[in-house]
Amino acid sequence: MKREKKFTKPYGLKARFLIFMAISALICIAAFYVLFNVFDLALDSYFSHSKFREKHIDLQGESLQAYIDENDISSKDLSKLKNWELKQPVIMLELYSESECIYSSFYDMYSIRNNQIEYAVLIEEMENSVDIQLKDEKVWALIYSDFTYKYYVMGTNLALIIAIVLFIIMFTLSNRKLIRYVQRLNEEVQILEGGNLEYQVTVEGNDEVTDLARSMNRMSNSLQHQIEAEQQIYKANRKLITEMSHDLRTPLTGIMLYMEILRSHRYETDEELHEYLDKISAKLNQMKDISDHLFEYTLKKPSESLVESINVKDAFETIMKNLVEELRIRGYKSVAELPWTDCEVKVNSIYSHRVFNNVLSNISKYANPDEEIRIDYMETDGYCGFSIMNACKAECGLMESTGIGISSIKTMMEEMEGVCTVEHAETFFEITLLFKKA
Repeated sequence: MKREKKFTKPYGLKARFLIFMAISALICIAAFYVLFNVFDLALDSYFSHSKFREKHIDLQGESLQAYIDENDISSKDLSKLKNWELKQPVIMLELYSESECIYSSFYDMYSIRNNQIEYAVLIEEMENSVDIQLKDEKVWALIYSDFTYKYYVMGTNLALIIAIVLFIIMFTLSNRKLIRYVQRLNEEVQILEGGNLEYQVTVEGNDEVTDLARSMNRMSNSLQHQIEAEQQIYKANRKLITEMSHDLRTPLTGIMLYMEILRSHRYETDEELHEYLDKISAKLNQMKDISDHLFEYTLKKPSESLVESINVKDAFETIMKNLVEELRIRGYKSVAELPWTDCEVKVNSIYSHRVFNNVLSNISKYANPDEEIRIDYMETDGYCGFSIMNACKAECGLMESTGIGISSIKTMMEEMEGVCTVEHAETFFEITLLFKKA
């Protein structure tokens, strides 16, 4: 796959750095030129008005005279002066006897003698001349020294340092907004690292750092959505497992009850025996359906969540008879008025069995066995279903309820496009289950 070419932003970091660097460099070059000339003019003015040159020449002359006296140098051995020159910032030293040059550290004596006319000057009137006493005669010395050179070098270096410092300051100040923004992003990234994915980092400007901030926000939003999705999946799985466990408990309780009846031989005829065995078989089939539902859910094949249109009597007549029989076996009295009408409703057979199993489990926990349980068939516009009301036990308020059964009923009714309403008071409990007409 061909990689898409990315174009540099006209106001990106690279362009900004180049522009700021060029501007800072031009300003600093101009500043260096101005400072260099200012220092040069200042030194020229100081050296010309403070008689610094004359004082330095006098000091050099005194040093030369002391060296000549110490080494008894005469006009015959002037070559010894080379040692003194090496120790002094002297560019050239010339000695004159009257108008004749007798020593030069720069020119050879042969060329000096052939061009003697060039030195026919008033030596004593030159500003860099001093009188020197050799061992055998008095001479004039012309000293050409570089004593001012180091000051000009120092001025040039100072101007260069100031220009460099000015460049650094200007370049830093021109990018101070970006630097502060990067520092702020660093602090905000630490907030994200702490787990606060809802926090949005600041987005400023229109460069690569801004794109980075936007990417960080998108990344945090994506991670947050992913975490929320995982939490929802976890909650859904946990809810499903909890509901399934709760739903399995009701048929299991019925099986145990029927097994106890069979074990204690509380039946009169073989027909009753086979009837109880059939009920045990039906309960086992319910448990199998619930376990199959859990297995299919893990394989992402929720086939049983599909609803179908069935006649209301065909869908619920057997279920309601079993409910009444279960209540009777468990010691409850019930009154069921079920005037079936000819209408079709949207139901799921597995869900419908689980719904009424949860109703039976709820009645077994909280209903008062001394009071009748009333089951009524009801029909409204677009719905038909059942209302089941029971009186509550005296200690019902002290019993803790997990709410799993009612929550499971409401979930399954919603899957079947039905409606579940609950009315609960201190003395009674009523649940209404309405199934949508097809």
